[in-house]
Amino acid sequence: MRDPLPPPWIRKEAIRGDASSRSYSRLWSADGNSAILVDYTPAEQSLLSRDLEIRSWCARHLRVPSLFSSDIDAGWAILEDFGADDAEGALGLASADHLLELVTTLLNPLITLAALDPRDLPPWNRPLDHRRLRWEIAGFELWVLQYRLGHQPSTVIGSWFDELVTAIDSHPKRICHRDYHLNNIFLARDGSVGLIDYQDILVGPDTYDAVSLLCERGMPRFLSNEGRARLKKIWAESTSAAPGWPDRWQLVRIQRGLKALGTFARLTASGMKDYESWLTDLAHELAPDLAVADAPTELIDLLLDL
Repeated sequence: MRDPLPPPWIRKEAIRGDASSRSYSRLWSADGNSAILVDYTPAEQSLLSRDLEIRSWCARHLRVPSLFSSDIDAGWAILEDFGADDAEGALGLASADHLLELVTTLLNPLITLAALDPRDLPPWNRPLDHRRLRWEIAGFELWVLQYRLGHQPSTVIGSWFDELVTAIDSHPKRICHRDYHLNNIFLARDGSVGLIDYQDILVGPDTYDAVSLLCERGMPRFLSNEGRARLKKIWAESTSAAPGWPDRWQLVRIQRGLKALGTFARLTASGMKDYESWLTDLAHELAPDLAVADAPTELIDLLLDL
């Protein structure tokens, strides 16, 4: 958005982005109220109309930012500001006695999504099916195996990846936020759980979002392995997960972990060095899961070499 800002906004501060091509700014009014400005690049302005449709659909089921104003032709929207303190910040300020309770609260949107019929989600985004699951792992092959380790993926590793995504594609399906981690979740003062970065909502494996939350990079700071195991059971009971969910959880954990490793390696290569330690930590955490899942020894050794 070019200046001048529309009333009542008088000041704009850029917000550091992450992996998104959209740019974000915090707007301020004279009386101290704030909002979030989302700017789309000229190449992506056509996505704004779709994203506003997604926001409207999500708002009927979930707590997402309200829309204040938008200009589709100019490629911007002004949305409600949930504040600078996301769920990671809120958990960091919480006492140890309340951490389990707070993280349990973060399951509420997943309970809501689990109760919806996946057929009711408009087809804005391709389902997280075999083809897309395999494509996500291709990022690991490119950025971790080839770029970082200088290793050409073997036929054995490739075949195992194919088997992995074939198994996951057979899992029960639910509507998934798809990027359900602490930095996209906010704890509102009224007790509700607010979500951002919902534009990729799609139909995918039933464990996908819960795995994203409880296995994400920041969660070990707040919950022990025992605490996360307890939350997994609470999630399964609250969402009526079909029998066999622990096995499905493990496979999705591996697929999401491989995808994340590819993303971390790509962002590290682009100069975002914060991802360096996350890359090596995740690789070493994922290695035992791969061993349990009978992954090729070659793949496990490569992860431990990171």
